[in-house]
Amino acid sequence: MTVHDYHVTVKEQHPALFELLDPARLVAVTDEPWVTEGNEFDDDHAGRGVSYRCAQQHGEARRTGIETILGMFAGPGGLRDMGRVLDVLGGEGLLSRVWRQLAGAGDGDSVPLVTGDLSGHMVAAALRSGLPAVRQPADRMLQRDHCLDGVLFAYGTHHVDRSVRPRMLTEASRVLAPGGRVVLHDFAEGSPEERWFREVVHPRSLAGHAYDHFTAHEMTGYLADAGFTDITVGPVYDPMTLTGETDESALARLVSYMTSMYGILPDGDRSNERTEAALRDIFRFSAGDLPEDVPRDEAVLELTVRPHGNAFRAELPRIALVAHGRKP
Repeated sequence: MTVHDYHVTVKEQHPALFELLDPARLVAVTDEPWVTEGNEFDDDHAGRGVSYRCAQQHGEARRTGIETILGMFAGPGGLRDMGRVLDVLGGEGLLSRVWRQLAGAGDGDSVPLVTGDLSGHMVAAALRSGLPAVRQPADRMLQRDHCLDGVLFAYGTHHVDRSVRPRMLTEASRVLAPGGRVVLHDFAEGSPEERWFREVVHPRSLAGHAYDHFTAHEMTGYLADAGFTDITVGPVYDPMTLTGETDESALARLVSYMTSMYGILPDGDRSNERTEAALRDIFRFSAGDLPEDVPRDEAVLELTVRPHGNAFRAELPRIALVAHGRKP
């Protein structure tokens, strides 16, 4: 839709989001190249939008890490007391859907998260699901000054080029009200997750994955330079988990999820076996790698399938690097 049509649609369907948008900023981006250009999360021959959104339907797969991250914005009343939070790299609205599950909210309840994304296909999917969403670059947000309580950069932050990262934190500071919180999440340079992207996703997907991941020093510097205070940086246990009626089906679902999630192309009859072998080889941790607040009997250190009630649960350990800061 055109920028004008979007403005009208949001005013009618999401008045709370409409009040957050700056009309002058909306008008200013009408002819920007990114409005008409595609990216790897679109649905054309070079994109992985369809497979990615298919994988995203399994909202439980990343629930553990999402719950931890959303908890960083929770107020005294819990997740229902988050205030207004912008999910800058929100895709088709996964975090908003998981928030509904965690907060016990119904489909008709308002969602405190605004889903943002650069991909028009992703934003259109979020709007079709009834979620407040806006298409915008991470470093050129369309919200008014000082109107938000939280800004989240997660699950794909490494897609933002290093040259742009300082501006996206400056923009986060601009749209946050005093006392507002920013959370910056990525899988660190040199981590098993970064190795997965480099050794498996990049060579075996159409779009490739040649992106620079963050370091703790980099995160701290960006937040400090943007004027944030009370800065902390540390690990967060952020596994992939899927269940099945048998141990074999749970494992198969996890391998299929990782294949769809990252647009990995088949490369012969044993493609799934090759992917499973890579997951087992790459995602290995020691007990010392785990965050201190994670119970050692709940987390796993390698790809593990174990009983879960009357079913089985396949769990792939991942450890994210997360920075948190506050606007004075």
